[in-house]
Amino acid sequence: MKILIKAGLAYGKTDVLRNVHLGIEGSRLVAVTREEPEDFEDAELVLGGSDRIVSPGLVSTHTILSLYPFRYSIVSGRKNPNDLVSSMTQNDVYHLAILGAYHLLRVGVTTAVTADPYPESAARAMIKVGIRPIIAVNVGCSWGPSDWKREFMVLHEKWSGGETRVVLKLCDAEELGEVTAVSNELGVPVLIDRSVNLTENTPNRVIALGGGSRGDLSVVKQRGLGLSFLPSVEVCKFTLGSYSPSIALDLSLRYDPRAELGFAVSRLLLTPEEAFRSATLWGYNQLLMGYPLEIGSTSDLVVYQVNEPPFYPLDLTSPYETLVFSTGVPETVIVGGEPVLDGTVPLNVGSKDVEEVQEIINEFGEKSHLEKN
Repeated sequence: MKILIKAGLAYGKTDVLRNVHLGIEGSRLVAVTREEPEDFEDAELVLGGSDRIVSPGLVSTHTILSLYPFRYSIVSGRKNPNDLVSSMTQNDVYHLAILGAYHLLRVGVTTAVTADPYPESAARAMIKVGIRPIIAVNVGCSWGPSDWKREFMVLHEKWSGGETRVVLKLCDAEELGEVTAVSNELGVPVLIDRSVNLTENTPNRVIALGGGSRGDLSVVKQRGLGLSFLPSVEVCKFTLGSYSPSIALDLSLRYDPRAELGFAVSRLLLTPEEAFRSATLWGYNQLLMGYPLEIGSTSDLVVYQVNEPPFYPLDLTSPYETLVFSTGVPETVIVGGEPVLDGTVPLNVGSKDVEEVQEIINEFGEKSHLEKN
């Protein structure tokens, strides 16, 4: 499919591009030009304009999609996530994850790491919605497989491709040696829970979860490891820009990376430009993925319209503030060169899917009521 996009602002890897045309052919970005690129007169989809912003798809480096519908009651303590997970079937996880992935798509997320029980079911739900899944195999976590190495090798072989598709998540320090060996041998990133302290023997490719609350930030900085955080619950009392952190949505109440970027900026944890990079470039780097707005890269792009209040003005002199604070829901989302949301409407899922998920959520409510009685 050939797609032509005109943008007033587009966010390149090293600078902001103004008044440009983007040409997508197949799954790749093939042209970034001031004038309409040659060979795109026959583009099958033409969109955008001078009042449009084009951003790389946003990234969450840690998410539990199947718990998304219960996030309010989990955060408030009314529900226990382990109790919920113990009642879930693969079919439950698939349908509940559809709802979480639907939300992520509508706020501009195109890639997310899923650390769900039955992670393959969650990944298939993400693919149905249209966003790119990265499966995290839990090691020593609350609902990890009994034989994590076998699970990982099976999924790694099945889902391996040109970019990262399967990673590890470590919650038990006793498994560190085995996880490090597998990670270093296969070049796989490892998400490390805040309960596990980093040492000089940790894997080469680490995403340390927990942000500034970790007690081993000196190791993160010394070894140049990845760090991930959730700004709305961050307890760090110093800026985090020097760590190049990514955003991990976990079970945030808003479930929206740009809302989290607003917290990061207003609480002086990151500058506006750093906040933007935490949801894009730094996340892609930690997951060993290409940046979507480079020629030849896989085109995971988000288009926003900024033409009237409250999403206004399109301030060419303050591009990062404009993206964080003056854009609403995406107008169009393209993943792998294919539109999966257009006119703010998801193309692959709809109200029928949401109704099916609601029935499952109701069943969990009934289970809870019976257990209390």
